[in-house]
Amino acid sequence: MGESAAQQNGNDFYHAVADSYRQSSKTVGKDFFVFDGDRHLIEPLEAFTKYLDKDFQDQAPYVAVDNGGGIRFVVEGRMYQKPHGWGVGRPEGNSDYRPRGVSLTRDEAVQHALDKRDEDMDITGVDIGMWIPTGGLFLPDVVDIDLQYALMRALNDWTAKDYCVGKRHLWCGAIPLEPGRAVAEVKRCKELGASAMWLRPNVMQDVRWWTEDWDPVWEAMTDNNMALLFHEATGTYNATHSADYKYDVYWMAHVASHPLEMCGALIAIIGYGVLQRHPRLNVMMCEAGVTWVPYFIGRMDEHVESRPAHELNLDMLPSDYFKRQVCICAFEDDEPLLAETMALWEGRNMGYTSDYPHWDSSGISGVERYLNEFPDISPEHRELFFSRNLIDVFNLKPDD
Repeated sequence: MGESAAQQNGNDFYHAVADSYRQSSKTVGKDFFVFDGDRHLIEPLEAFTKYLDKDFQDQAPYVAVDNGGGIRFVVEGRMYQKPHGWGVGRPEGNSDYRPRGVSLTRDEAVQHALDKRDEDMDITGVDIGMWIPTGGLFLPDVVDIDLQYALMRALNDWTAKDYCVGKRHLWCGAIPLEPGRAVAEVKRCKELGASAMWLRPNVMQDVRWWTEDWDPVWEAMTDNNMALLFHEATGTYNATHSADYKYDVYWMAHVASHPLEMCGALIAIIGYGVLQRHPRLNVMMCEAGVTWVPYFIGRMDEHVESRPAHELNLDMLPSDYFKRQVCICAFEDDEPLLAETMALWEGRNMGYTSDYPHWDSSGISGVERYLNEFPDISPEHRELFFSRNLIDVFNLKPDD
Protein backbone atom coordinates (compact mmCIF):
# COMPACT_ATOMS: atom_id res chain seq x y z
CA MET A 1 0.00 0.00 0.00
CA GLY A 2 1.01 3.63 0.00
CA GLU A 3 3.90 4.94 2.01
CA SER A 4 1.63 7.01 4.25
CA ALA A 5 0.14 3.89 5.84
CA ALA A 6 3.57 2.58 6.75
CA GLN A 7 4.70 5.95 8.07
CA GLN A 8 1.58 6.24 10.18
CA ASN A 9 1.93 2.78 11.69
CA GLY A 10 5.70 2.76 12.08
CA ASN A 11 8.16 -0.08 12.60
CA ASP A 12 7.04 -0.75 16.15
CA PHE A 13 3.52 -1.47 14.92
CA TYR A 14 4.67 -4.01 12.35
CA HIS A 15 7.01 -5.65 14.85
CA ALA A 16 4.09 -5.98 17.27
CA VAL A 17 1.95 -7.63 14.59
CA ALA A 18 4.76 -10.01 13.70
CA ASP A 19 5.30 -10.88 17.36
CA SER A 20 1.58 -11.66 17.70
CA TYR A 21 1.43 -14.04 14.75
CA ARG A 22 4.95 -15.38 14.23
CA GLN A 23 5.23 -19.19 14.23
CA SER A 24 8.26 -20.68 15.96
CA SER A 25 7.51 -24.02 14.28
CA LYS A 26 8.29 -22.92 10.72
CA THR A 27 11.53 -24.17 9.18
CA VAL A 28 12.11 -21.80 6.22
CA GLY A 29 12.50 -18.03 5.97
CA LYS A 30 12.91 -17.51 9.69
CA ASP A 31 14.46 -14.08 9.10
CA PHE A 32 11.12 -12.81 7.81
CA PHE A 33 7.57 -12.68 9.06
CA VAL A 34 5.59 -14.02 6.07
CA PHE A 35 1.93 -13.37 5.27
CA ASP A 36 0.59 -15.48 2.38
CA GLY A 37 -2.25 -13.50 0.80
CA ASP A 38 -3.71 -16.31 -1.35
CA ARG A 39 -3.97 -19.87 -0.05
CA HIS A 40 -6.81 -21.99 -1.36
CA LEU A 41 -9.39 -24.12 0.36
CA ILE A 42 -10.00 -27.46 -1.33
CA GLU A 43 -13.62 -27.79 -0.34
CA PRO A 44 -15.25 -31.12 0.41
CA LEU A 45 -18.87 -31.40 -0.65
CA GLU A 46 -19.95 -30.67 2.92
CA ALA A 47 -18.53 -27.16 2.61
CA PHE A 48 -21.64 -26.37 0.55
CA THR A 49 -24.13 -28.71 2.21
CA LYS A 50 -23.41 -28.97 5.94
CA TYR A 51 -24.69 -25.49 6.80
CA LEU A 52 -27.05 -25.09 3.83
CA ASP A 53 -30.51 -23.89 4.80
CA LYS A 54 -32.99 -26.77 4.82
CA ASP A 55 -35.18 -25.04 2.22
CA PHE A 56 -32.37 -25.45 -0.32
CA GLN A 57 -31.21 -28.98 0.49
CA ASP A 58 -32.95 -30.39 -2.57
CA GLN A 59 -30.87 -28.02 -4.74
CA ALA A 60 -27.56 -28.77 -3.02
CA PRO A 61 -24.45 -29.38 -5.16
CA TYR A 62 -23.32 -32.93 -5.75
CA VAL A 63 -20.22 -34.54 -7.25
CA ALA A 64 -20.26 -36.20 -10.67
CA VAL A 65 -17.75 -37.53 -13.20
CA ASP A 66 -17.84 -36.13 -16.73
CA ASN A 67 -17.36 -38.13 -19.94
CA GLY A 68 -13.61 -37.55 -19.84
CA GLY A 69 -13.24 -38.73 -16.25
CA GLY A 70 -13.04 -35.28 -14.69
CA ILE A 71 -14.52 -34.90 -11.21
CA ARG A 72 -16.85 -31.90 -10.96
CA PHE A 73 -19.42 -30.25 -8.73
CA VAL A 74 -22.90 -30.01 -10.24
CA VAL A 75 -25.14 -27.02 -9.45
CA GLU A 76 -28.37 -26.09 -11.26
CA GLY A 77 -27.65 -28.93 -13.69
CA ARG A 78 -24.27 -27.48 -14.74
CA MET A 79 -20.86 -29.05 -14.18
CA TYR A 80 -18.07 -26.94 -12.63
CA GLN A 81 -15.57 -26.15 -13.88
CA LYS A 82 -17.18 -26.09 -17.35
CA PRO A 83 -15.89 -29.29 -19.06
CA HIS A 84 -16.02 -28.05 -22.67
CA GLY A 85 -16.93 -25.07 -24.83
CA TRP A 86 -15.78 -21.46 -24.92
CA GLY A 87 -14.06 -20.46 -21.72
CA VAL A 88 -13.50 -24.11 -20.81
CA GLY A 89 -12.29 -25.16 -17.38
CA ARG A 90 -9.60 -27.68 -16.49
CA PRO A 91 -9.96 -31.01 -18.35
CA GLU A 92 -9.16 -32.90 -15.14
CA GLY A 93 -11.91 -31.06 -13.29
CA ASN A 94 -11.76 -30.74 -9.54
CA SER A 95 -8.59 -32.77 -9.15
CA ASP A 96 -4.81 -32.64 -9.69
CA TYR A 97 -3.78 -30.49 -6.73
CA ARG A 98 -0.09 -30.22 -5.90
CA PRO A 99 0.53 -29.00 -2.36
CA ARG A 100 3.97 -30.62 -2.32
CA GLY A 101 4.62 -30.83 -6.05
CA VAL A 102 3.02 -34.26 -6.49
CA SER A 103 -0.44 -34.54 -8.04
CA LEU A 104 -3.25 -35.54 -5.69
CA THR A 105 -6.77 -36.62 -6.48
CA ARG A 106 -9.65 -34.53 -5.19
CA ASP A 107 -10.26 -36.75 -2.14
CA GLU A 108 -6.55 -36.88 -1.33
CA ALA A 109 -6.25 -33.10 -1.68
CA VAL A 110 -9.26 -32.44 0.53
CA GLN A 111 -7.79 -34.56 3.31
CA HIS A 112 -4.26 -33.22 2.85
CA ALA A 113 -5.40 -29.59 2.93
CA LEU A 114 -7.28 -30.25 6.15
CA ASP A 115 -4.71 -32.38 7.99
CA LYS A 116 -1.48 -30.77 6.78
CA ARG A 117 -2.35 -27.10 6.47
CA ASP A 118 -0.24 -26.00 9.44
CA GLU A 119 2.63 -28.34 8.58
CA ASP A 120 2.70 -27.13 4.97
CA MET A 121 2.78 -23.52 6.12
CA ASP A 122 5.70 -24.33 8.42
CA ILE A 123 7.80 -26.02 5.75
CA THR A 124 6.95 -23.22 3.30
CA GLY A 125 8.03 -20.47 5.69
CA VAL A 126 4.56 -18.92 6.00
CA ASP A 127 3.43 -17.59 9.37
CA ILE A 128 -0.17 -16.68 8.52
CA GLY A 129 -2.34 -17.02 5.44
CA MET A 130 -5.50 -15.72 3.82
CA TRP A 131 -7.69 -18.63 2.70
CA ILE A 132 -9.75 -18.27 -0.50
CA PRO A 133 -12.23 -20.78 -2.00
CA THR A 134 -11.58 -22.98 -5.01
CA GLY A 135 -14.94 -24.49 -5.96
CA GLY A 136 -16.62 -21.61 -4.17
CA LEU A 137 -15.25 -19.18 -6.76
CA PHE A 138 -17.95 -20.47 -9.11
CA LEU A 139 -20.87 -19.59 -6.83
CA PRO A 140 -21.40 -16.18 -8.51
CA ASP A 141 -22.31 -18.23 -11.61
CA VAL A 142 -25.40 -19.65 -9.86
CA VAL A 143 -28.37 -18.02 -11.59
CA ASP A 144 -30.99 -18.35 -8.84
CA ILE A 145 -29.99 -15.51 -6.49
CA ASP A 146 -31.75 -17.16 -3.54
CA LEU A 147 -29.78 -20.38 -4.06
CA GLN A 148 -26.58 -18.42 -4.71
CA TYR A 149 -26.98 -16.53 -1.44
CA ALA A 150 -27.80 -19.71 0.49
CA LEU A 151 -24.73 -21.51 -0.89
CA MET A 152 -22.49 -18.57 -0.08
CA ARG A 153 -23.79 -18.43 3.49
CA ALA A 154 -23.19 -22.17 3.84
CA LEU A 155 -19.63 -21.88 2.50
CA ASN A 156 -18.87 -18.89 4.71
CA ASP A 157 -20.13 -20.78 7.77
CA TRP A 158 -18.06 -23.86 6.95
CA THR A 159 -14.95 -21.79 6.34
CA ALA A 160 -15.32 -19.96 9.64
CA LYS A 161 -16.42 -22.86 11.84
CA ASP A 162 -14.72 -25.92 10.35
CA TYR A 163 -11.58 -24.80 8.54
CA CYS A 164 -10.11 -21.41 9.47
CA VAL A 165 -9.86 -22.11 13.15
CA GLY A 166 -7.19 -20.14 15.01
CA LYS A 167 -5.77 -16.73 14.23
CA ARG A 168 -3.10 -18.17 11.92
CA HIS A 169 -5.81 -18.87 9.35
CA LEU A 170 -7.50 -15.73 8.01
CA TRP A 171 -10.38 -15.98 5.57
CA CYS A 172 -12.58 -13.96 3.24
CA GLY A 173 -16.33 -14.25 2.78
CA ALA A 174 -18.27 -14.57 -0.48
CA ILE A 175 -20.30 -11.58 -1.69
CA PRO A 176 -23.71 -12.39 -3.27
CA LEU A 177 -24.47 -10.51 -6.48
CA GLU A 178 -27.20 -8.33 -5.03
CA PRO A 179 -26.23 -5.25 -3.00
CA GLY A 180 -28.77 -5.63 -0.19
CA ARG A 181 -27.85 -9.24 0.49
CA ALA A 182 -24.18 -8.38 0.06
CA VAL A 183 -24.38 -5.78 2.85
CA ALA A 184 -26.05 -8.31 5.13
CA GLU A 185 -23.39 -10.94 4.40
CA VAL A 186 -20.55 -8.47 4.98
CA LYS A 187 -21.90 -7.76 8.45
CA ARG A 188 -22.52 -11.45 9.18
CA CYS A 189 -19.04 -12.50 8.01
CA LYS A 190 -17.47 -9.84 10.20
CA GLU A 191 -19.22 -11.40 13.19
CA LEU A 192 -17.94 -14.81 12.06
CA GLY A 193 -14.38 -13.47 12.02
CA ALA A 194 -13.65 -12.75 8.34
CA SER A 195 -10.93 -10.23 7.51
CA ALA A 196 -12.10 -9.53 3.95
CA MET A 197 -14.76 -10.29 1.35
CA TRP A 198 -14.03 -11.71 -2.09
CA LEU A 199 -15.54 -10.89 -5.45
CA ARG A 200 -14.98 -12.04 -9.02
CA PRO A 201 -13.26 -9.29 -11.05
CA ASN A 202 -15.35 -9.96 -14.13
CA VAL A 203 -18.96 -9.09 -14.86
CA MET A 204 -21.05 -12.04 -13.71
CA GLN A 205 -24.61 -12.23 -15.02
CA ASP A 206 -24.48 -8.58 -16.16
CA VAL A 207 -23.86 -7.34 -12.61
CA ARG A 208 -21.53 -4.34 -12.78
CA TRP A 209 -20.39 -3.99 -9.20
CA TRP A 210 -18.76 -0.59 -9.77
CA THR A 211 -22.08 1.30 -10.07
CA GLU A 212 -23.22 3.52 -7.21
CA ASP A 213 -25.86 0.90 -6.32
CA TRP A 214 -22.96 -1.00 -4.77
CA ASP A 215 -21.70 1.88 -2.63
CA PRO A 216 -23.54 0.57 0.48
CA VAL A 217 -21.52 -2.66 0.17
CA TRP A 218 -18.19 -0.83 0.18
CA GLU A 219 -19.41 1.39 3.02
CA ALA A 220 -20.32 -1.68 5.06
CA MET A 221 -16.88 -3.13 4.42
CA THR A 222 -14.99 0.00 5.43
CA ASP A 223 -17.25 0.44 8.47
CA ASN A 224 -16.28 -3.10 9.49
CA ASN A 225 -12.58 -2.67 8.64
CA MET A 226 -12.71 -5.32 5.90
CA ALA A 227 -10.73 -5.42 2.64
CA LEU A 228 -12.04 -6.27 -0.82
CA LEU A 229 -10.27 -9.22 -2.43
CA PHE A 230 -10.62 -9.98 -6.15
CA HIS A 231 -10.06 -13.50 -7.48
CA GLU A 232 -10.82 -14.92 -10.92
CA ALA A 233 -11.54 -18.54 -11.93
CA THR A 234 -11.70 -20.08 -15.41
CA GLY A 235 -14.61 -22.23 -16.58
CA THR A 236 -17.87 -20.34 -15.96
CA TYR A 237 -21.12 -20.18 -17.92
CA ASN A 238 -22.43 -16.71 -17.05
CA ALA A 239 -19.45 -14.37 -17.06
CA THR A 240 -20.56 -11.53 -19.33
CA HIS A 241 -18.06 -10.48 -22.05
CA SER A 242 -15.36 -12.56 -20.35
CA ALA A 243 -11.96 -12.59 -22.04
CA ASP A 244 -11.52 -16.37 -21.75
CA TYR A 245 -14.62 -17.04 -23.88
CA LYS A 246 -12.48 -16.54 -26.98
CA TYR A 247 -10.89 -19.96 -26.42
CA ASP A 248 -12.09 -23.56 -26.15
CA VAL A 249 -8.70 -24.89 -25.01
CA TYR A 250 -8.08 -24.62 -21.28
CA TRP A 251 -4.50 -23.41 -21.21
CA MET A 252 -5.29 -20.49 -23.51
CA ALA A 253 -8.47 -19.62 -21.63
CA HIS A 254 -6.52 -19.70 -18.36
CA VAL A 255 -3.69 -17.52 -19.71
CA ALA A 256 -6.26 -14.88 -20.64
CA SER A 257 -8.78 -15.04 -17.82
CA HIS A 258 -6.82 -14.03 -14.74
CA PRO A 259 -4.73 -11.01 -15.82
CA LEU A 260 -7.20 -9.65 -18.38
CA GLU A 261 -10.20 -9.79 -16.07
CA MET A 262 -8.16 -8.34 -13.23
CA CYS A 263 -7.03 -5.52 -15.50
CA GLY A 264 -10.65 -4.79 -16.34
CA ALA A 265 -11.51 -4.67 -12.64
CA LEU A 266 -8.61 -2.33 -11.93
CA ILE A 267 -9.74 0.07 -14.66
CA ALA A 268 -13.33 -0.06 -13.36
CA ILE A 269 -12.64 0.35 -9.67
CA ILE A 270 -10.49 3.42 -10.37
CA GLY A 271 -12.17 4.87 -13.45
CA TYR A 272 -15.73 4.69 -12.14
CA GLY A 273 -14.66 6.35 -8.90
CA VAL A 274 -15.13 3.48 -6.44
CA LEU A 275 -11.79 4.20 -4.76
CA GLN A 276 -12.44 7.93 -4.88
CA ARG A 277 -15.81 7.57 -3.14
CA HIS A 278 -14.41 5.07 -0.63
CA PRO A 279 -10.88 6.17 0.27
CA ARG A 280 -10.66 3.69 3.15
CA LEU A 281 -11.47 0.65 0.98
CA ASN A 282 -8.34 -1.48 0.63
CA VAL A 283 -8.19 -3.79 -2.38
CA MET A 284 -6.19 -6.97 -2.98
CA MET A 285 -5.98 -8.40 -6.51
CA CYS A 286 -4.98 -12.08 -6.50
CA GLU A 287 -3.36 -14.56 -8.86
CA ALA A 288 -2.90 -12.36 -11.91
CA GLY A 289 0.78 -11.46 -11.70
CA VAL A 290 2.11 -7.94 -11.25
CA THR A 291 4.23 -6.86 -14.18
CA TRP A 292 1.34 -5.86 -16.46
CA VAL A 293 0.16 -3.28 -13.95
CA PRO A 294 2.70 -0.48 -14.51
CA TYR A 295 1.81 -0.31 -18.19
CA PHE A 296 -1.93 -0.08 -17.61
CA ILE A 297 -1.66 2.35 -14.72
CA GLY A 298 0.56 4.53 -16.93
CA ARG A 299 -1.93 4.21 -19.78
CA MET A 300 -4.78 5.23 -17.48
CA ASP A 301 -2.82 8.27 -16.28
CA GLU A 302 -2.10 9.30 -19.86
CA HIS A 303 -5.78 9.10 -20.79
CA VAL A 304 -6.90 11.04 -17.73
CA GLU A 305 -4.37 13.75 -18.50
CA SER A 306 -5.26 13.89 -22.20
CA ARG A 307 -9.04 13.47 -22.43
CA PRO A 308 -11.59 16.30 -22.00
CA ALA A 309 -12.63 17.07 -18.44
CA HIS A 310 -16.30 16.26 -19.07
CA GLU A 311 -15.37 12.59 -19.64
CA LEU A 312 -13.71 12.30 -16.25
CA ASN A 313 -14.83 12.31 -12.65
CA LEU A 314 -11.58 11.83 -10.75
CA ASP A 315 -9.80 14.15 -8.33
CA MET A 316 -6.43 12.42 -8.68
CA LEU A 317 -4.52 10.44 -11.26
CA PRO A 318 -5.31 6.71 -11.41
CA SER A 319 -1.78 5.97 -10.20
CA ASP A 320 -2.49 7.93 -7.02
CA TYR A 321 -5.57 5.85 -6.21
CA PHE A 322 -3.62 2.70 -6.99
CA LYS A 323 -0.74 3.65 -4.71
CA ARG A 324 -3.13 4.58 -1.91
CA GLN A 325 -5.49 1.60 -1.92
CA VAL A 326 -4.47 -1.35 -4.13
CA CYS A 327 -2.10 -4.28 -3.65
CA ILE A 328 -1.37 -6.76 -6.44
CA CYS A 329 -0.22 -10.23 -5.46
CA ALA A 330 2.75 -12.00 -6.98
CA PHE A 331 2.45 -15.78 -7.03
CA GLU A 332 4.84 -16.74 -9.86
CA ASP A 333 8.35 -16.62 -8.46
CA ASP A 334 9.89 -16.59 -11.93
CA GLU A 335 7.72 -13.78 -13.31
CA PRO A 336 9.83 -11.66 -15.72
CA LEU A 337 10.48 -8.07 -14.60
CA LEU A 338 9.16 -8.74 -11.10
CA ALA A 339 12.18 -7.17 -9.40
CA GLU A 340 11.97 -4.16 -11.70
CA THR A 341 8.28 -3.70 -10.87
CA MET A 342 9.03 -3.93 -7.16
CA ALA A 343 11.73 -1.29 -7.54
CA LEU A 344 9.37 0.97 -9.52
CA TRP A 345 6.87 0.87 -6.66
CA GLU A 346 9.61 1.21 -4.03
CA GLY A 347 8.58 -2.11 -2.54
CA ARG A 348 4.93 -1.18 -2.04
CA ASN A 349 1.63 -2.25 -3.62
CA MET A 350 2.84 -5.84 -4.04
CA GLY A 351 2.29 -8.83 -1.76
CA TYR A 352 3.49 -12.42 -1.50
CA THR A 353 1.09 -15.23 -2.32
CA SER A 354 1.59 -18.92 -3.07
CA ASP A 355 -1.70 -20.01 -4.73
CA TYR A 356 -1.27 -23.18 -2.63
CA PRO A 357 -2.14 -25.97 -3.53
CA HIS A 358 -3.26 -25.41 -7.14
CA TRP A 359 -1.54 -26.98 -10.14
CA ASP A 360 0.17 -23.70 -11.11
CA SER A 361 1.21 -22.72 -7.58
CA SER A 362 4.63 -22.62 -5.99
CA GLY A 363 3.34 -25.14 -3.43
CA ILE A 364 5.62 -25.32 -0.40
CA SER A 365 8.66 -23.80 -2.14
CA GLY A 366 7.44 -20.23 -2.62
CA VAL A 367 9.31 -18.30 0.08
CA GLU A 368 12.58 -20.13 -0.56
CA ARG A 369 12.29 -19.64 -4.32
CA TYR A 370 11.68 -15.90 -3.97
CA LEU A 371 14.76 -15.65 -1.77
CA ASN A 372 16.83 -17.60 -4.30
CA GLU A 373 15.41 -16.19 -7.55
CA PHE A 374 15.80 -12.55 -6.49
CA PRO A 375 18.90 -12.33 -4.27
CA ASP A 376 19.40 -8.60 -4.91
CA ILE A 377 16.07 -7.40 -3.48
CA SER A 378 16.80 -5.28 -0.44
CA PRO A 379 15.80 -6.52 3.05
CA GLU A 380 13.48 -3.52 3.35
CA HIS A 381 11.62 -4.38 0.15
CA ARG A 382 11.49 -8.07 1.10
CA GLU A 383 9.87 -7.19 4.40
CA LEU A 384 7.28 -5.04 2.65
CA PHE A 385 6.62 -7.80 0.11
CA PHE A 386 6.50 -10.71 2.55
CA SER A 387 4.23 -9.09 5.11
CA ARG A 388 3.94 -5.35 5.67
CA ASN A 389 1.96 -4.51 2.54
CA LEU A 390 -0.54 -7.26 3.33
CA ILE A 391 -0.75 -6.22 6.97
CA ASP A 392 -1.87 -2.82 5.66
CA VAL A 393 -4.33 -4.25 3.13
CA PHE A 394 -6.10 -6.47 5.65
CA ASN A 395 -5.84 -4.04 8.57
CA LEU A 396 -4.13 -6.64 10.71
CA LYS A 397 -3.57 -5.56 14.32
CA PRO A 398 -1.50 -7.07 17.11
CA ASP A 399 -3.39 -9.75 19.05
CA ASP A 400 -6.50 -9.55 16.85
